[in-house]
Amino acid sequence: MEIERKFLVRELPKDLEQYPHSELEQGYLVRKGATVRIRRDGDRYILTIKKKPKDVTDRKTLELMRIEIEEEIDEDLFQRLSAYTETPMLCKTRYRIPYGDYTIELDLYHGVLEGLATAEIEFPSVAEALVAEIPDWFGRDVSSDHRYKNSNLSELTSLESLD
Repeated sequence: MEIERKFLVRELPKDLEQYPHSELEQGYLVRKGATVRIRRDGDRYILTIKKKPKDVTDRKTLELMRIEIEEEIDEDLFQRLSAYTETPMLCKTRYRIPYGDYTIELDLYHGVLEGLATAEIEFPSVAEALVAEIPDWFGRDVSSDHRYKNSNLSELTSLESLD
C-alpha cells in the first residue's frame, strides 16, 4: 500500500546537488482504472501497477492511498514495452532528500514540463500523512489534484496546459 502526499515546490532547497539523484524516464501503458507504468531509474527498469483500493470509502483517505505492485524488469522488456505507451515518455530528475523519518522525492521535470517541480512524501499511515509537518519550501498540496498525477502530466504539451 502506498500512502503519499504531493506538493508543488515554492523554492528549491539550497545545495541540491549534495543529495542522491537520478534521471527518470517513465511511460504509461494504461492510465484509466489501474495505472500501469514502466520506468527507467538510472540503470534500473521497473514495471509498476497502481490502483485505488476498493474497500476504502473515506474520500480523503482514498486520495492519499494506492495499492502498488512493483517488479524489476530488464532493459529489453522496458524497450519493447516503450513502443506501447499511451503518451510520450515523461522525463525528470529525482532528488532523494532526507527529512526526519521520511524521504522527500523532489522531481524536476524536463522537456515540455521544464520548470515544474513537485515533491512527494510517503507515509506509513493516512493519519500520519494528515498531520505531518512539511518543509517551508513546499508550496500548494496537490495530492488530490488529478492534473498533477504523472500519468496526466505525461499527456501535456506545455506547462500552460495546467492552468
